[in-house]
Parts: sequence; structure tokens; C-alpha cells
Amino acid sequence: MLEFKVLTIKDRAWVQPLLVKNGAMGNDAAFGTLYIWSDVYHHSACLHEGTLFSLYGGESNIYGVPVGGDLPWALGVLMADARAKGHRFRLWGLTREQMAEVEQVMPDTFKYRLNRDGSDYIYHAADLATLAGRKFHDKRNHVNRFRRTYSYEYEDITAANLPEIAVMADEWRRANHGKGDEDLKREGCALDTSLAQFIELGFSGGLIRIDGAVVAFTLGEEINSEVYLVHFEKAQSEFGGLYAAINHEFASRHLGKYRFINREEDLGIEGLRKAKMSYNPAFILEKYVASLKGETFGG
Repeated sequence: MLEFKVLTIKDRAWVQPLLVKNGAMGNDAAFGTLYIWSDVYHHSACLHEGTLFSLYGGESNIYGVPVGGDLPWALGVLMADARAKGHRFRLWGLTREQMAEVEQVMPDTFKYRLNRDGSDYIYHAADLATLAGRKFHDKRNHVNRFRRTYSYEYEDITAANLPEIAVMADEWRRANHGKGDEDLKREGCALDTSLAQFIELGFSGGLIRIDGAVVAFTLGEEINSEVYLVHFEKAQSEFGGLYAAINHEFASRHLGKYRFINREEDLGIEGLRKAKMSYNPAFILEKYVASLKGETFGG
């Protein structure tokens, strides 16, 4: 049986190289995702014969897609682990390409269900950095209107201004109290962890000040040399165009070297889905849940 454990910040030293070498572009291909959300999704992991195995949900026993090694072999290891522990086998996060690979070598073994709410929005980095072309006309207008209306300053996130971001994050949470409080609480835990260990996690980000006060920030991490992942983006609602401004400022100043930007999933939240679609994603990285034929999906 596999022995899973909760990852610590020290595990980044061996987990990160495996994730980078794997070359995936989903948000679960970043150590930061696995670490900052571990309390929320009860994530644990183990290294077995050079392959990183993940488990979500504790007793609900939903495995993540193995990283490294041969995928059919790794799935066999997970199915054996589920049998040994008396759990129903389920696997979360398969892409279309991975489903095709599995079906080729293990035909008629699994059934699949699209998890649209958990699928990632992938954008061309050049699009968000330049906002060029007719399809970004409205976004350019929002940014330009913001620049005309407000005198602001942009700066990178550093150890020195992290406390100010924490204060602004608390203000944002209070302002949005009552709008999905349980989700806000879970997100708050992940954000607090991100800020507390920002340097150790290798995160980067930027902020905007108006009249000296931090009014917006964004932060994330590199998945690999091709893809950057944005974890959080927050802005005070009283400043029109501020979300568009912080998005564009960070992308134009720091993300031009990447091919893609992953802005994570929408969790099935209608307003969030509309906002993410408004930035014209290059594509949506679909994630699928797999279970053995003859078993129900559940959960």
C-alpha cells in the first residue's frame, strides 16, 4: 500500500522538479496549488519508484493523476492501493490526451465524466500582456479609463509589502462578507498560507496603490518555462477598472516571457465564469474524473 503524507514546505525541493519535468499546464501541476490548498482539499502525497502520487479528500479517496513514470503502470498501482484499503477507485484531473493514452492500453476499464467547474482557463500570455485586437477592445477601454481617472503606482510584491497585502486582503474579505462565506473562508486560508510563505514558495506578484494604500494585488507562480499560474487576484470594488488594470499591469510587466497563463477554474460560479470568459481564453483545459466501469461516481 502507498503511504501518503501531507506535504510540507521542505517537500518543494523534490516535488517541484518532478512537476516541472512532467510538463503539464494544469493548476495541479504547481507545487503551490498542492500546498496552499492542502487543508481545504485534504491533499496528501507520496513518492513511489520515482512517481509522485496524490490523494485528495481523505476518506473519500480521490486520487490525482500520477506525475512521472508510465501512466498505465501508475494507475495499476493506484487501483491496487484502493483495493488494499477497501476504497472505491476514482481519479481526478485527467486531460483528454491522458484519457486517450489510458484507453489505448487499458481499453474499456474506465468511465469518464467531465468536471467543467474544475477545468482551467488557459490564455495566451501575449494577449493579456498587450490586450491587442478587436476582441480586447472593452478590456483596453477599462484599463485606459482607469489610467485617466486615477493616479496610481504599481510595484512588485516583496517581503517588505506583504503585510500591507494581508491588510488589504482582510478588508476585501470584510467587504465581501455574505457572498459565499464558506468559499471565502476556504480561499482565505489558502491566501493566508500564500502570504505567510510567499518567498519559500517561490511566488511572485504585483500590487497597485492609490494615495499610498494597496488597493489591488495579484500573485502566482511559474508552472514551467512555458506556463505561469495566477493563484489570486483581488481589487477594491470602488475603483472602476481596477481588476482589469492589475491583470494587465502584471501580465505586461512580468509574464511576457511565457507562452500561456493559467488563471485556474471557475468552480461553477456564474460571475467568475463570465469574468474568465471575458478575457477570451485560448482554450479551456478540460479535467475529467475516471472511475472503474460498474462503479458509481458519487461525490
